[in-house]
Amino acid sequence: MRMRHVLAVAITVGAVMVMDPVAAPADGGAYMEFDRTHYLPGDVATAEAYVYLLKPQQGRLDRGPFYAYLVTTNRSFPQIGKPIPAGAIRLGTFQVEESRPKWFDLTVSFTVPDVAGDGYTVALCNDPCTVQGFKEPIIGYISIVQTAREGALLTQNQRLSNRIYALRRAGKKQEKAMAELQGQFDALDLVRSSMSSQMSAMEDRLAVAAAAASTRESPSRPLLAPSTGIVLVLAMFALAALILARKQRGSSVPALLATRQEEGSRQQQQDQREPMGELVETRSHAVTSRSMRS
Repeated sequence: MRMRHVLAVAITVGAVMVMDPVAAPADGGAYMEFDRTHYLPGDVATAEAYVYLLKPQQGRLDRGPFYAYLVTTNRSFPQIGKPIPAGAIRLGTFQVEESRPKWFDLTVSFTVPDVAGDGYTVALCNDPCTVQGFKEPIIGYISIVQTAREGALLTQNQRLSNRIYALRRAGKKQEKAMAELQGQFDALDLVRSSMSSQMSAMEDRLAVAAAAASTRESPSRPLLAPSTGIVLVLAMFALAALILARKQRGSSVPALLATRQEEGSRQQQQDQREPMGELVETRSHAVTSRSMRS
């Protein structure tokens, strides 16, 4: 059952695309709107369409009356220039009314025929079929069920199908958004990696520059020129020799003084001894003289 409903929709769309290859762009009147979703055989159904027609196009309305046909098979779709197919069931006659300037409402009411429960295409055409629509074929879709329960289940199924479709569409949008976010994350990750590499390169360059600056600051060559260094060394040696000489002179003066004092003491003692010797000798001589006189 469900596949037949889908097939009916496909037939409707295919008819729009095939039956009038020179049709102009849609003007809002290419589709019939029904007042209900599902119909039981014997129910009264009402469909409405509207078209926008300029003055040169309004002459087509004079080629009516226009009828609504139930398309039971693909071959039963009315075609321009051909008799109405035997499988097409005439449902009712459209009433044409100009609702406002250049706008025309087409309304049809009919009793739903007793056919197998399914989805069917409803098409507009005159008899013989020379006008299928205005700018585009006018068609619609009707669902005929055998019981009210079937209609309720079909309605529920359609709602669930619509919900599933909406969820799938939302899921696809979310997947697309996630893919875009993932692409942004990947791009950011590439930027982060590039920045990290640049930072590492900058750190390496800074380390090299710091090492070069440290090398320039720490002297790898003598602070003084070689000649200046030699002069300083000689000066230091001369200064050391001078200090040593002074120390040696300072230590020899007391010894010289001590020696001179010792020599002076000896000379004094010698000088003292000589008078005493002379005195003794004089005394001895006197004694001897005295002895001789006696």
